[in-house]
Amino acid sequence: MMRKSKPPRDPNAPKRNMSAYLLYQNAMRDQFKAQNPGMTFGQLSKYTSVMYAQMSPVEKEACNARAEADKARYLHELSIYVPKTGFDSKGDAIMPPPVDFDKKGKRRKPDRDVNAPKRNVPAYLLYQNAMRNQFKAENPGMTFGQLSKYTSHMYKALTPDEKSVWEQKSLKDKARYQIEMSQYIPPPGHDAKGNIIVSALTEKKRRRKPPKDPLAPKRARGSYVFFTYDARPQILREYPDIKFIDLGHVMGERWRALTPEEKLQYEGLAKQDKIRFAQEMEKYKMNRAMEDAAAVHENAHLMYQQQMQQQEQLFQHEYQQQQQQPQEYQQQLELQQQQQQQLELQQQQQQQLELQQQQQQQLELQQQQQQQHELQQQHQQLELQQQQQQQHEIQQQHGIQQQHEYQQQQQEYDPAQHEQMYASHITGHDDIHQYSVA
Repeated sequence: MMRKSKPPRDPNAPKRNMSAYLLYQNAMRDQFKAQNPGMTFGQLSKYTSVMYAQMSPVEKEACNARAEADKARYLHELSIYVPKTGFDSKGDAIMPPPVDFDKKGKRRKPDRDVNAPKRNVPAYLLYQNAMRNQFKAENPGMTFGQLSKYTSHMYKALTPDEKSVWEQKSLKDKARYQIEMSQYIPPPGHDAKGNIIVSALTEKKRRRKPPKDPLAPKRARGSYVFFTYDARPQILREYPDIKFIDLGHVMGERWRALTPEEKLQYEGLAKQDKIRFAQEMEKYKMNRAMEDAAAVHENAHLMYQQQMQQQEQLFQHEYQQQQQQPQEYQQQLELQQQQQQQLELQQQQQQQLELQQQQQQQLELQQQQQQQHELQQQHQQLELQQQQQQQHEIQQQHGIQQQHEYQQQQQEYDPAQHEQMYASHITGHDDIHQYSVA
């Protein structure tokens, strides 16, 4: 977005006066920079705002006195200033009214007479316009949204007597507007309120939008829309006489004044509504596809019936013509019957061919399944044979090992040692027997 350039100014024009906060900022900028060398421009501005808010009333009085002196200086210099050609009484260049362009870059015509009476303002907006500068001076660090929220809070805190003052001003402004409207004579091409009447001949042709399907799902709503559902009734209770345009302005200010945490609730509702819209749109598209398919089928059936009717009418017409020539008619009729029979025979053959193809496919599928089953059985048998062969090899190895151990025992066997062991065993047995008898 391009930044708007300031209009040129007469170099000899008086320098505008500065507020108390700007005088304090200019005086303390170098000192704060030296104390905080790592701060950015934005951080330094916030730090200056905080330090100004923490000043004592005496220090603020001194800044206000300097601001008043600077204002008196500016008014004095402005009273003796003689502007040059092309500049106004304050030294600003006299610029032509800005050209308004639409989104496509085309020049937009003004939609209201510049001499038409200014519309009346409700009580809250009168209070806001009157107190904006005071609240800005008292709270220089506030953002636009915070200042709007603060103004709304201060207006709610007014007593009934204080509110009645602004309501009376609003009524006076309304009476002023009504009187001026009664005396206002609109120029040609404008209505009674000063709005331009767009002629039907000069109005650009707009494309007609196709009628919306009543069964289509409702579009997803944004977080701001969900916020308006809660904010609109509350604002109407606070300001029952507020206009629709002013209601939109107030809702926009309150939305901008919300913190990110307060916006999370409405953003969550917007996400849920977006999911709801996606699901309903998917179902809607499926139903539309089914309806379109049914419509195509019905149209094809109707076309077939129309063709049959046309053929019947053609046959009847030919029959009436061939009444005078019975032999030729009979031959043509037989030929048509033969053609019709051939057509029916071809259709039957095609149906039989399709049936055979389906049966062939089913048979191939069954054969594939049977082959897979046989392969699985062969695989299982092969695994079983391998297991049996492994068990047989294990048994053979076990038998060979036992035979080997037996042969070792036979080789290690000594007959003399065996007889000596037997004799000692018999002697031990006789001693035990004698001991038991005794």
